Amino acid sequence: MKHNIFDRETKEDDMILTHSDQEQIITLAKTKGVGSLRDAISIFAEENKDTLSHGFDSIEQLFPEYKDVYPGAPELVTRDQTWITSVLQKTHKSPISRVRTRQIDARGKDLRALGYKQKGDKKKDLANVKLLSRTTDPQTIYVKDKLERDDIIDITDFDVVQYQYNIMRQLLNEEIALAIMVGDGREEGDEGKIYETHVRSIWHDDDLYTIHADVDIEAARSELQGTGTGTSFGENYIYAEAIINSALYARENYKGSSSLDFYCTPHLLNVMLLARDMNGRRIYNSKSDLAAALNVGDIHTVEQFEGLERTDKDQKKHKLLGIFVNLADYQLGSTKGGEITKFDDFDIDFNQYKYLMETRLSGALTRIYSAIALEESVGE
Repeated sequence: MKHNIFDRETKEDDMILTHSDQEQIITLAKTKGVGSLRDAISIFAEENKDTLSHGFDSIEQLFPEYKDVYPGAPELVTRDQTWITSVLQKTHKSPISRVRTRQIDARGKDLRALGYKQKGDKKKDLANVKLLSRTTDPQTIYVKDKLERDDIIDITDFDVVQYQYNIMRQLLNEEIALAIMVGDGREEGDEGKIYETHVRSIWHDDDLYTIHADVDIEAARSELQGTGTGTSFGENYIYAEAIINSALYARENYKGSSSLDFYCTPHLLNVMLLARDMNGRRIYNSKSDLAAALNVGDIHTVEQFEGLERTDKDQKKHKLLGIFVNLADYQLGSTKGGEITKFDDFDIDFNQYKYLMETRLSGALTRIYSAIALEESVGE
């Protein structure tokens, strides 16, 4: 625009947008069907083109500046992080990163006390016990990024450096928690992979440490419905009962600490909470009711579990439903200097600040049969 149309000092009467004109435009904007102030100004200009000596070449200049709904740093959109705090807080922390676990398996059928038959007989020795042992070494896990110095100076409404550090810390925490629970999901050979020999995921751990239990939906349906084909319970109830049955039966072989927590997908939790009986009444009125039925301390939803599958040693595929574990049985080891630390450096040549956040640690279950991975078989 060549002039300020709201300037009351303008001497050219035919180039003034009067106060009454402004009121007409605002009233028009409020009229149903107009839609916006922009449209109202366009309509007003068209209707009064004979009295206005010029058009609106840059109509956008009439609008006020955009205002942030939430001033300061942009709102960060992430995947659910609440379960991550639970995982990192509940794992056992150790100042040792190169660890070895050893157990003696004294469950053999031949490991029994014997009756002495008669005097003069030779007494038999106890059968050999089996030593169970494995070692775990640490690996460095890091997040690295950079910011232009010009951008740091120009962004004045929030601390962009601290904002960047917060993002990096959140990503690092999520990666560590995922590695503990289900692995990082990268293929073998990927240069960024967190290897299972360093941070052993509960889901992929050996059957000696993690009980892998399949949920048999069809068996639950047959048991609940019997020979009836059309009378019966809804799919949610059948699914919930199958989950609970499999979880409780798997607990018979569990050897870890008491007070387990259940980590599952939000969808699985909803399916179980929406289970109804034949009269339409909810079976579980709250998450605490469901936790009591599962015999767990708490239920944590993990959207990152959605769609995860693994292939066992027999090349059969299994879909992850949830993990039961007391994370006190999982040890994170990190020596002095290996704790989460942040670094920064300035590159004079490129006028950039570079940031690094890293940790060096190991992780593994330390007791046999100390976790339960609930799975559903995936058809060929």
